[in-house]
Order: sequence, then C-alpha cells, then structure tokens
Amino acid sequence: MTGNAARPKAGAVLTAIIKALEIFSSAALLIMMLLTFVDVVGRYIFSAPIFGASEMISFLLALVIFSGLGIANARDRHIVVELFDANVRKHAPKTYDMIVNGFSICAMTLIAYVLFEIALETREQNARTFVLEWPLYYITGAISFLAIVSVISQVLGLLSREKDDENQVREDT
Repeated sequence: MTGNAARPKAGAVLTAIIKALEIFSSAALLIMMLLTFVDVVGRYIFSAPIFGASEMISFLLALVIFSGLGIANARDRHIVVELFDANVRKHAPKTYDMIVNGFSICAMTLIAYVLFEIALETREQNARTFVLEWPLYYITGAISFLAIVSVISQVLGLLSREKDDENQVREDT
C-alpha cells in the first residue's frame, strides 16, 4: 500500500477517533459538572456532601484533559509561543514542520510510555485511591490509554494534513 492510498484511510480513522474523543470528553465533562452541582447543593442546602466527590472530580478532570489532548493533537491546535517562528518558517518551512512535529510526537510518545509504566506499577502494587479506595490502575490505565490514542491521533492528523497540503498545492497551480 502506498503512502497516497493510506492517507484517505488515515483521515477516516482520525475522524472516528476524534468523534469518539469528543463524545467521551463531553460525557466526562457533563458528569463532572453534575457531580459538582449536586455536591455543592448537598453540602450547603442539605449538609450532606457526596462522599469522595472531589476525588471523582479530579479523576474526571484528568480524563477530560487527556481526551482533549488527543483532539488538540489531531487538529494541531496547540498553544504556541512564536518568538522566532516566522523567520525559521520563512527560510525552511518543511524542515521547521518536520522538526516541530517530530519533537511533538516523540514527547507525546514519551509521556504515553511513562503513563503506561505508572499504570503497570499501580496494578502490581495494588495501589488504591485515598478516599474511595478504588484501584488506582483503573484511572492510570485510562489516562495511559488516552495518551496512546493521542499519539495515534497526532500521527494520523499529520498524515491527513500532508494530504490537505498536497491538495492545496494542486489547487494553487
């Protein structure tokens, strides 16, 4: 299979991944908001807060962050500090993109690897959360999985952008 034949498939897989991440992050954010609302109402009106709500909200926040990271990586929508960006892009745009994307993929892969190692370690140690005493590897494993999906979506996004760039060059000529 050539690179050109793989690009439409990469785009289709990327679209499915982004849709799944959007649904997942939206659901986690909704649960987090409802949990916060019910906890605050229960705490101040009924003097009965939800046990472990702050711990659950912390876990949901981590899930929202890492699912959102996959979306940002796929769409290449990161916060960028452009100190000398314009000059480098002007003189060597392809090299610049290759270095930035390569570094970004390597860094995200390292993060995913470390998170995976932490998930394995928490499972081996049978580590538990402080308040609810849930197995910690559920949370660390989910975050590790989302980090791996983020790397995959970043690579697929890069392949899809290359296809879009080629189409833009053809349209301009």
